[in-house]
Amino acid sequence: MVDGRQPGELLVPAYYWAGNGSMVIHRLKGFGRPADSEAYLQAYEPERLRWLRDTAGVNCVFLTYNWGLPPELEAEDWRTFERAARRCHELGMLAAAYIQPSNAAALGSFASKPWYAVTPKGKRIPYYNGRFFTCLNDRSWREWVLTRCLDACQRGADVLFFDNCAFGGMPIPLSRDYTAFAGCACLRCREAFGEWQAGRGLDPLPLPRLFRPGRSEAARRFAEWRAGTLTEFLRGIVEQVRLAYPGTRFVTNTVGGVNVNTFNVFGADLPAIASFMDWLFVENLQSPRAANGMLVQNAGTYKLLRALKPGAPALSIAYERGIGVDGPPPPSTFAKIAAEGYAAGGVPVLRAAEYIEDEKWTLLRQGRDDARLAAFGEVVRQFGALLADGCDRQEAARVGVFVPDAIGWRGDLYPGDEDDYLAVIQALVGAGIPFRVIGERHGPCDLGCLLLPASAAPPAWFHGRVLRFGELGLKRRGHSGFRWFAGPLEPVIRVLGPRVVDGYYSRVHVRRFVDRLDLLFRLVFGGRFARVPMDEGMARVLAAMNPAQVELSGPGYADLWEGPRGLEVHLVNYGDAPLAASVRPGMHAFAGVQGGELLDDGRVRVGRYAVVLLERVRPGGAQPAAAAR
Repeated sequence: MVDGRQPGELLVPAYYWAGNGSMVIHRLKGFGRPADSEAYLQAYEPERLRWLRDTAGVNCVFLTYNWGLPPELEAEDWRTFERAARRCHELGMLAAAYIQPSNAAALGSFASKPWYAVTPKGKRIPYYNGRFFTCLNDRSWREWVLTRCLDACQRGADVLFFDNCAFGGMPIPLSRDYTAFAGCACLRCREAFGEWQAGRGLDPLPLPRLFRPGRSEAARRFAEWRAGTLTEFLRGIVEQVRLAYPGTRFVTNTVGGVNVNTFNVFGADLPAIASFMDWLFVENLQSPRAANGMLVQNAGTYKLLRALKPGAPALSIAYERGIGVDGPPPPSTFAKIAAEGYAAGGVPVLRAAEYIEDEKWTLLRQGRDDARLAAFGEVVRQFGALLADGCDRQEAARVGVFVPDAIGWRGDLYPGDEDDYLAVIQALVGAGIPFRVIGERHGPCDLGCLLLPASAAPPAWFHGRVLRFGELGLKRRGHSGFRWFAGPLEPVIRVLGPRVVDGYYSRVHVRRFVDRLDLLFRLVFGGRFARVPMDEGMARVLAAMNPAQVELSGPGYADLWEGPRGLEVHLVNYGDAPLAASVRPGMHAFAGVQGGELLDDGRVRVGRYAVVLLERVRPGGAQPAAAAR
C-alpha cells in the first residue's frame, strides 16, 4: 500500500470528528451551543463507518483523538479512538488521529499549566473560546504532544494529522503590513530569540511588541525565529515517532494556506514543513461556485500544494462559509467539491462533521444524508474508473504559472498586481484555460509558455516563451476598502484590531456578529474570489498552446491529463444548471465521454463532472474530430 492506496486505488479521506471530546470542544467553540449527542456518541459504530465506505467510497477516516483537552476529559476519546481504528482496519480503511499541536483548553488540570503562549503584557492568546495558544518552547508541552502521538500510534493510528499548525495568535493585516502581536513573549521565548540572533552573529534586538515585519527589523527577525521554532518542533516529533512507528504517515493543516501569507500569519514555513510531511493539506474555506461576479475555485489550491511537494498527495477540505456557520449543503455541492478536487489532481476530503442544524452541532447521518454521500461517492467511482488501467497520469496542460516561495508562501498578504499569482489563476480558470502551477521544486516538464511574476526569473531549465503577469491584460476590480486601513484610520485600527480579534475568539456576541456579516473572510481574503477577466486576444494565445482547447457555455473548470488511454479533458460545472462544453482536440481524435451526455451538435453536456477521452491520431489513421462528438 502506497499512501494508503493499492495500485489503481484512490485515497478518499473524510473528516469525522465525534465522541465525547468533540462534544466538549464544539460546545466551547460554539459558546455553549449543544451537540447532537446521539450522532456524536454513535458515529464510530461499525454500521456508520461502513456507511461512509460503501456510500461515499471513503477509505481513510479522520477520527477524534486529541483536541488539547486535559486527560480527565480526554481519556475516553483515546479509548474510543482505539475501538474506531480497529473497526476501520476491519473495514479496510485507514485511521487518521487528530493531534492538536498548538493550543489547549484551559480546563481542569490544564487550567493552571505554565505552557500557554503570552503577549508582551503577559496575557494568554485565545484560540476560540476557552482554548489558548501554547508556547512551543515549553518542555512540558513538547513532551505532552509527543506522548499523545506515540499513544495514538500504539492504539492503531495509520496517519497523524496535526491541525492548526501555528505559533501564537494571528496578526491583523494593516496597510500592507501587520499589527497586534504574534508568537509568544514569555521569558523562555525572549531568551531563545536572543540566543537565535547571537548564534547568527547579529546584535540582539528585543522581542517586538507589535508584529510589523514590513517596517521593523526586529519583527523580521522574529518572524524567521517564530517560523523556525514551529518547523523544528514538528520535525522533532515526526522523527521520534518514525523511529518507533516507521510506517506512520504525517500530514499538517494550515488554514487557508494558499490564500494568505502563512509565514507571517501563522508562523508556518510551509516549504520547510512539507519537506518532512507525507501528505499536504489545507482548509480552503469556500466550496466551488460562481455567480454575481464571484468565482470561488480551489483548483489553484490543489495545484499550489502539488507544486510545493511534487508527487505528494495534496488534500483539501471545503466549507461554505466556515466551521460553526454551515448547515449541510445540498448533494450538488458535495459533487462539485469532489469533481473539482480530482480534476485538479488533488485529494478532496469529504466533510462529514462540524455542521450546524436546528441550533445544534451535528454530523452527516445515515438515512438522513444518504444523498449527500452518494453524490460524493458517484464522483469517486467515476474518477476511480479512470485509474483502472493504471496510475501513471501526468498533467498535460502546456501553460504554466510560476510561483516561487518568496511570493507564494512568504510573500505579501496581498501581492502587488505584477506578482499576483492568485489573480492569474482566477483568470485562467474563468477563461477555461487548463494550466499547471510550477514551483521551485519542479524539474523540467513539457511547457509551451510560462507565466511569470515581475519579481522572478524563470527556472534555469525552462527555455520556452515567457509572459509576465502584467502582459495578460487582467481586468481587475478596485481594491476593497477592507484591505488597507491606511492613512488616518491606521492608528485607530492598530488599537482596536487586536481587541476585535480577541473578542471574536472569546465573546459570543462578537463571534456571531462577525460570522453573520462574513467579516473575517472579507478582512483576510479581501477580493480574492472576484472574477478576473483576461484580455480576449491573450486568452486565445494561451488556449492555443494546449493540446486541446475547451469552450464552456457557463461557469466551470477544465483541466488536461495524459493517461494510459490518451488525453483526458476534465470538465467541472461550477453552476447550478447544466453547461455545454466544446472540445477542439487538436492532434487527437475523440474516443469517448465519461460522465457526460453527448449532444447532437457535438458538444458535451456536463451536469457536474465529465471527462472527454481523446487518443492520438496515428499516421495514416483517422483524422482528428472537429469537436467532441
